Amino acid sequence: MNFKDFLKRVVYREKATSESYIRYLRKIGVNIGEDCIFYAPSQSPIDIQYPWMISIGNHVRITAGVKILTHDYSWSVLKLASGHEGEILGACGHVVIGDNVFIGRGTIITRNVVIGDNVIIGAGSVVTKDCGSDGVYAGNPARKITDIESFYKKRKAAQLQEAKELARTYVERYGRKPKPEVFHEYFMLFCDDKEIQRNVAFSKKIELCGNAEQSLNYMLSNSPLFNSYEEFINYCLKD
Repeated sequence: MNFKDFLKRVVYREKATSESYIRYLRKIGVNIGEDCIFYAPSQSPIDIQYPWMISIGNHVRITAGVKILTHDYSWSVLKLASGHEGEILGACGHVVIGDNVFIGRGTIITRNVVIGDNVIIGAGSVVTKDCGSDGVYAGNPARKITDIESFYKKRKAAQLQEAKELARTYVERYGRKPKPEVFHEYFMLFCDDKEIQRNVAFSKKIELCGNAEQSLNYMLSNSPLFNSYEEFINYCLKD
């Protein structure tokens, strides 16, 4: 362990890494599946007053600033309110997150919420009601924006234009052509399965989510739009 990692563990303790945070949450009673990631564990407070009330499935990605709440302290107002002086009324509930879920930055998930499978939660959302499977949700309060299949078609249609914009803006900013690694999320536009082993950045993306074989099979069955990186980048930068 290098000094930087050691210092990080000293400062952030169980929140030093995604792995250490997940181990800690499991130890205190949170039910967490496999292949889950907290991208910024020190910035993702999970309500541990009732940890056994939280269940997180497999393949869940939790980004910076996400908060998961199983209780609130609103009863402190009622305890002092006229006519209710002294009474304590608890407020707790389950939070259940299904499989294959992405939770965007700054999202707040309140008690008594169930999020289904194959769900995307947009950044800054406040999730106060259940989110059904196979959907995209966003807003305050979060509401369904579209279904997963429609979202897929939208993202698929945008790939080439987004990659082109990346390339053009890179050249404007740095005055040189970008290397292939810049397009580590768009490499399927120009890279075939044989090229994957020669590029570490692309190989890492293939390995994500634990289904590398499916990604390689997809590439075997679907030829890239361009025959090479040079053909791709020339297309992106042509006048």
